[in-house]
Amino acid sequence: MDAAGEEGGMTYGEVVDYFNSLQDPPAQERIDCIIPYLISLLPAPFVPAPPDAASADDSEDDHFSFTSSDDDSAAEDARSFPSLPPGDGEEDHISRLADDLLSEIISRLSTKEAARTMALSTRWRRVWAKTSLLVDDAHLRDADNEVSLVRAISRCVDAHPGPVRAARITHVAFYHHEYALRRLVASLADKNVEDLILFNRPWPLNMPLPDDIFRCAYLRRLYLGAWMFPEVAAAAFVNLRELGLFHCIIPDRDFDALLSLCSKLEVLSLAMSYNCPSRLRIKSPSLRAAVEWMSSLDEIVVDGAPCLERLLLHHAIPVAERTPIKIVSAPRLEVLGILDLQLHELQIGGTTIRPGMWMFVKSSAKLPSLKILAVKVCLAIEREIKLLMMLLKCFPHLETLHIKVVVVLVHASIPPCASPEIANCADVWESLGSCECLKSHLKTVSIQGFHTERYEVLCLKYLILEGEVLETVAFFCEDKVCFAAKDDEAAEIELMFPKNLVQDRWSFQSAIDLSLDDPFFYAVES
Repeated sequence: MDAAGEEGGMTYGEVVDYFNSLQDPPAQERIDCIIPYLISLLPAPFVPAPPDAASADDSEDDHFSFTSSDDDSAAEDARSFPSLPPGDGEEDHISRLADDLLSEIISRLSTKEAARTMALSTRWRRVWAKTSLLVDDAHLRDADNEVSLVRAISRCVDAHPGPVRAARITHVAFYHHEYALRRLVASLADKNVEDLILFNRPWPLNMPLPDDIFRCAYLRRLYLGAWMFPEVAAAAFVNLRELGLFHCIIPDRDFDALLSLCSKLEVLSLAMSYNCPSRLRIKSPSLRAAVEWMSSLDEIVVDGAPCLERLLLHHAIPVAERTPIKIVSAPRLEVLGILDLQLHELQIGGTTIRPGMWMFVKSSAKLPSLKILAVKVCLAIEREIKLLMMLLKCFPHLETLHIKVVVVLVHASIPPCASPEIANCADVWESLGSCECLKSHLKTVSIQGFHTERYEVLCLKYLILEGEVLETVAFFCEDKVCFAAKDDEAAEIELMFPKNLVQDRWSFQSAIDLSLDDPFFYAVES
């Protein structure tokens, strides 16, 4: 691993040095706390793990076990079934169903339960072999026995002729099983795996991912966690639609090469990446959504992304300087956020958006395609108020604005401005005037973290007074949600408290879900 040579924020080399410098518990245990969080971000499994999956043992009368033999031959496992007479096990009503229906039943079972159907009859064995394989190590887990788990995963894949519909492996520290890892990835490639989630229980952090990963030409969805990426092959992932790299080490040149080779990629996510890659450069003819989640990056650049609709950020790591977000070319970008005005510096068309230029915005610094914006802002700071209004001028067709109120500064080393707090000053809001989106397009505003402070009320009042086509204003204070409506004559704020549950949609899953019109929206259930 050589990620410490990159410039900018925290690097993997610094992470290693930090954990190694600590006393008990050891680095492995400390770094392991990251993995459950990353796994919680993943798409839901096709088949949930049974409640007792972690402790259930094979019963003595099972005809087939993935862990019962030390022999690594899959053919030996297949021959270990007892010889069953024709028709045995086929007199029940389920076995009278057509093969297609039996295959559908098997596809809805856990990995272990699906394999056990082979013991019912020769027909069930044949149907299992014809059903696309689903492998989830949560279905095979034997508590405190990782060797058995690795053996079970390998035997499961080897015993099936393919194809592999999906493989989800998140419970193995592969550093102790390198040969099994190489064999597993090669076998998944040979059997045309379409959906792969492969996580390593890290330490050291530089566990290499086998080169055979690039032979998985049929992959449509791929999530990788805690790996060092191999050098990108000339042809990689030509059918991939969704890619997630979690806590992975991949140099900038390989990341750029990987993105250029995924010609059908639609969703890209980068989670908890520490400066390797040092930047997120989005250049893709097909990408529709890019997600940066709790990573340390020098910059984010969008250049040559004609189909990009969403740029979503969850930036929880303070850095010494604001991270530049450069939008060079994204003609279809509709959703942007959460833009942290203390941690991010937005550039559009080569122009850095600053509060001092808010009176005039040239056309090259405008993004008329943007419809939804989410920002994190301290409404007690004059600089951030003016920067918020500057953003509204840059997005003339904005329809929805989500504001997350920051009460205190996230990082003290980033000076917001030289101005004092303006909590009791209405002059700044009165001097802002209006803009095109407030006059003609802005219909919905939500304010999260509303504490009824005077400076927050001033912001709310300004938006209601200036929003000429505003239809809905929702603000959230602790466990309550309020809706504000404007009286056209008196321009007063009327508060309404809905009785139904309000759900916060913003999460990693909402960020990668293209079916949601607004990934930040707080939906009131009917």
